[in-house]
Amino acid sequence: MRRLLCLFSLLCWLLCVPAMAEETPSVRIIDRIADPAAEPDFSFDGDAPLLEMIFPQVLNADAMLLRCGGEAILVDCASAKQASRVTDMLSQLGVDHLDAIINTHPHYDHLQGLENVASAVAVDALWVSFPADYNQHMVTAMEVAQRLELPVVTYGDEDTYTLGCATLTAWCKGDESWNCNERSAIWKVSFGDATALLTADMMLKTQKRLLEAIPAQELQVDILKYPHHGLNKLNDDFYKAVSPGYAVITNNGTKSAPAKQYLRTKHVPFALTVPGFVSCVTDGSTWLIQRLTPGQIVDVNAYSDQPQEE
Repeated sequence: MRRLLCLFSLLCWLLCVPAMAEETPSVRIIDRIADPAAEPDFSFDGDAPLLEMIFPQVLNADAMLLRCGGEAILVDCASAKQASRVTDMLSQLGVDHLDAIINTHPHYDHLQGLENVASAVAVDALWVSFPADYNQHMVTAMEVAQRLELPVVTYGDEDTYTLGCATLTAWCKGDESWNCNERSAIWKVSFGDATALLTADMMLKTQKRLLEAIPAQELQVDILKYPHHGLNKLNDDFYKAVSPGYAVITNNGTKSAPAKQYLRTKHVPFALTVPGFVSCVTDGSTWLIQRLTPGQIVDVNAYSDQPQEE
C-alpha cells in the first residue's frame, strides 16, 4: 500500500509539472532597435488583439501613448515646448481621441503640454493624483481643464482601470512629506502575460517603498519605463525585483549616463526616445520593439529641454 501511495504521489507531481510551467510563462522580446533584422519572419496574427505603448520623440520629458481595443490613453503630456511632438505623433498615428490623459505628478515636463494636446485632440478626462493646489503647475492645469471643459478625475493608490483588454493599476505610495518626484504615481500595465512598469520620476525613496508595499512577483515586469529620464541609477533590490527584459529612457542621451551605465552593467537592452518613436507592441506573449520613423525628423537636439531641479 505504501508503495502504491508513493507511485500515486509521483504520478500527481509529474502531471502537475506542465501546469506549473504554464503558470510562469516566459514573454519573448524581439528588439528590432538593436537589430533591425531580428526574427524577420515574425509578425502578429492579424486577428490578435494588441497593446501598443508608443513613446514620442520628446526630449528629457515624459509622454507615452497606450492603445488597446480601440481605446487610447496618454500617460503624461510633456512640456509646453515639447507638446507639438506629442500632437505630431498622435496625428501621424491617426489618434484624434483620447479616453484620458493621466498625469503622474505635476512637474512642467509631464503636465505643461496639457493645453496643446487637449486642444489638438478630443480628450474625455484628465486623471490626477495630486491636490488641485499642490503647486503652480497643478493650478495652471486646473485652469486649463476648466477653460477647455475637461473633466478632472482623481485616482489613488491601488485603483485599477481597463484599456481594451489591458489592465492598468496605480501605485501611489509616497508620503505627503515627500517631494513631488518621490510621490510620482507608478502605473503597472498588464496584457495577457506581458507587463510593463511606468515609473514617472520616482526616486530611491519610492523604489524602497514599493519593495515594502508590493509583493516581489507583482513588481516583476518585461518592460521598464526607466525613472526620471535616466538621471540616476536604480536601487539594486528594486532592480532585482523588477528584473526587466527591456528599458526605455525618456531622454536624448545628454544626461542619462547613470541609467545607461547601470543597464549595461545588468545586461539589460534599452532605447532612448530619439530619434523617431519607440514602439513596444505585444499580443500578450511577445513584445515587438521598433523605432518608428516619422515622415521628417528634425535635429534631435534642436528642442531639447534640459531637466530642471524638479
